[in-house]
Amino acid sequence: MTLKYKKIKFSLLFDKHYTKLYRYSIKVLKDNDIASELVQETFIKLWNNFDSINDSERSVESYLIVTLKNNIIDNYRKTKVREKHTNQYILDSSILEDIDNQWEIIDLIKIIYSSLHPNTVQIFKLSRDKGLTYKEIADKKNISIKTVESHISKALIVFRKYLKDYL
Repeated sequence: MTLKYKKIKFSLLFDKHYTKLYRYSIKVLKDNDIASELVQETFIKLWNNFDSINDSERSVESYLIVTLKNNIIDNYRKTKVREKHTNQYILDSSILEDIDNQWEIIDLIKIIYSSLHPNTVQIFKLSRDKGLTYKEIADKKNISIKTVESHISKALIVFRKYLKDYL
């Protein structure tokens, strides 16, 4: 297929399917910018794989729909991962409003971690980051539950002391 023919055919497919795909993505995402971006990515993928797609109209339409759905799912997953990482160390929801404070807290957390004994940091992170119970941590580290409680208590005292202005 010549490039000129490919461009014409692609343009016709774009004109025919763009509005329907855009409306569908708006309905699902409820965000004009993201919907437009994902539909554009769908057509970019069509262009990149144009030669390998069956020439029938039904095949192209199916390809576009499946690709857009996959783009929407990927976007949803990326959004969830982004939210998870954003919320990982946030200690108060009001911090979200002030990005400068958020960076201050992240710096303070690093300072707090560096001031704690490495075993305390490790045990605290197992509890807070990994979500392990005190018993699971005790079993994993071959220490008593009381020792785990002691390490976490020490860490919390230091966190409260340094982060009192943000709590």
